[in-house]
Amino acid sequence: MPSIPSTNRFANRSIRDCARDHMLMVMRCDLCGRTVNYWAEDLAKVIDDPFHEAHVPPWGCGQCRTIDYMSIRWHLPSANELAAGLTVRRPVRQVVKWIWRDERV
Repeated sequence: MPSIPSTNRFANRSIRDCARDHMLMVMRCDLCGRTVNYWAEDLAKVIDDPFHEAHVPPWGCGQCRTIDYMSIRWHLPSANELAAGLTVRRPVRQVVKWIWRDERV
């Protein structure tokens, strides 16, 4: 895998590739310093695009509300990391929200 992503999105590593290899995805906001860990399998379920590139963050920071300073990387967690109690954000359920408006009849 080259260190510089290709302009061909199908030549780059996707989140599904990371999920197949049981990797941990680490998203970090360089503006506020917030770091969140995700399992790649969970991201592959949540993201609609099956070829979403692993070096592109799927969403912005939950604290700053911006994607401009987000970075994402992947790695295999070591046994020491898992034994130390690594915190990983997991999906619980999907919420569908109805939006209402008032109309004159």
